[in-house]
Amino acid sequence: MAASTPEFLSDERFINEHRKVFAMFMGRDGYPEEMSTEEFPRLQQTVKLDACPIAYLRLQRIGSRFALDRRKKMEIAQIYHKAGEHAYYGYCIAPGIKPE
Repeated sequence: MAASTPEFLSDERFINEHRKVFAMFMGRDGYPEEMSTEEFPRLQQTVKLDACPIAYLRLQRIGSRFALDRRKKMEIAQIYHKAGEHAYYGYCIAPGIKPE
C-alpha cells in the first residue's frame, strides 16, 4: 500500500516558504533567480518528498531557458531538498508545532 502524501505538501503556506528558501539557496549557490522560478515547479512535480531526483533527471526540458547537465540537475535537486527541510522547520515553528 502506498503512503499518502502529507497534508503540508499541498499547503500554500508551506509551498510559498519552500519556494522562497529555494530561491534564496539557488542565489547563494550562484544560480540566477529566473532559474529558480523555472525549476521550482519541475522539482515540485518530480522530486517530491522522498528527495529522489530520478524523475527530475529524466524530465524533458524542451523550452527551458537554461541548459543543465546531469551534475547541475543533481545539485539543484539537492538544493530543493535542503530548502524543503528548512521550509518545513519554518512552517512548523510559525504556528508553534514542534517539528519531528
